[in-house]
Amino acid sequence: MMTDTNMDMVAGVGREDWERRTTSRTGAGRVADPYPKLAELRRQGPIHRGSTFDLFGVPDPMAEVWPDAPRFISVGYDVTEQILQDNIGFSNAGIRKMTEYVFGEVSLMGSDDPEHRKFRALVQPAFTRHGLDLWRGFVRPRLDHLIEGFKAKGRTDLYFEYCAEFPVYVIAMVLGIRPQDLERFHEWAAMLQIAAATPDEARNARLAVEEYMRGIIEDRRRNPRDDIVSMLLEREIELDGVHQKISERHLLGLINNLLPAGAGTTYRSLGILLVTLLERPELLERLYHDRDRIPRVIEELLRWNGPVLFAPPRLATRDMVVAGVEIPAGSIVEPAIGAANRDPARFEDPDSFIADRNPRVTLSFSTGVHYCAGSQVARMELTAALNALLDHLPHLRFDDSQPPPQITGLMYRMPTGVPAMWG
Repeated sequence: MMTDTNMDMVAGVGREDWERRTTSRTGAGRVADPYPKLAELRRQGPIHRGSTFDLFGVPDPMAEVWPDAPRFISVGYDVTEQILQDNIGFSNAGIRKMTEYVFGEVSLMGSDDPEHRKFRALVQPAFTRHGLDLWRGFVRPRLDHLIEGFKAKGRTDLYFEYCAEFPVYVIAMVLGIRPQDLERFHEWAAMLQIAAATPDEARNARLAVEEYMRGIIEDRRRNPRDDIVSMLLEREIELDGVHQKISERHLLGLINNLLPAGAGTTYRSLGILLVTLLERPELLERLYHDRDRIPRVIEELLRWNGPVLFAPPRLATRDMVVAGVEIPAGSIVEPAIGAANRDPARFEDPDSFIADRNPRVTLSFSTGVHYCAGSQVARMELTAALNALLDHLPHLRFDDSQPPPQITGLMYRMPTGVPAMWG
């Protein structure tokens, strides 16, 4: 069994070398259950000096960017919410040097208002009702196609054959990427997740995406379609007091932002959801017959063991005192949303997965101006993916011929696999 900081699985999680390497950099195979240690820290106070990586004895990929900055972790709900909502005292723009090699000139994650608001407004139509219909149009056909590919076998690893194969396909299709290029985009998307690759690897992935997408952009200028690139090309942005159509460099930057968000988080969330349900066969059986309960189960899963342990770090812009802790200007603060979502001051019996928990607002998709723009797409995809499995695969259960999977990872959480059988 993996312990808090077991080094037996340092190769990370994945079937390809690049995926094992990127997941290992963010703690996969090194950290199994981080929550007891985070709870112990929270009992001592809601915010502490140090980094999450130091706490678990894991090499810190962000030290490459901030080797000397004081580091802090927030683990209490109220304090973490306060930090996430204060993008003046705790700036996202301050972390631009961490995101620039990943996203380039435009970084929704590494910017503050008014810049952030201007660029977020450009992508917002992709998540309105029409935008959701665009995403949804690719989701269920892809899910059904994947299931048909392994249904007759009676067993498979759902994490690699199902979870990994649909979110990146959907974001690729709404961006106009050719299906035959999907594997390349899957790797590029993984490299564009913050801290998952070295700066050089991330920069090379970004340049590869930009080179590929220039052809798509040029085609959509001549032949608009019902996709996100065509939608963005019609948008205007106000820069230096002048309203103008979005430029190619800004459009490429937004695509770099969307690609990893649309591919990685849902992939891991679905894997964790399936492991959690397969460990609870009575609950899974009830969901076969009562699909209306699925959205609440998903919300509880995202609270209890979501795919992201802490939100993108913030830079303190001035000397501050938070919950009695002095935070010098220039400090990096890691908002540990996973720990905050298990704060007993906010949630009753927070360490238990309670499928019918009365819903409360969580920090699973962050909060404030940086609340996840794609949260409704993620919820839709998770709901559709679970429903498709329940529609096609009766009596879904763990494949007892395979080792039980474990949930692992620090910055990003994921299962080691989802070996399943049915029928």
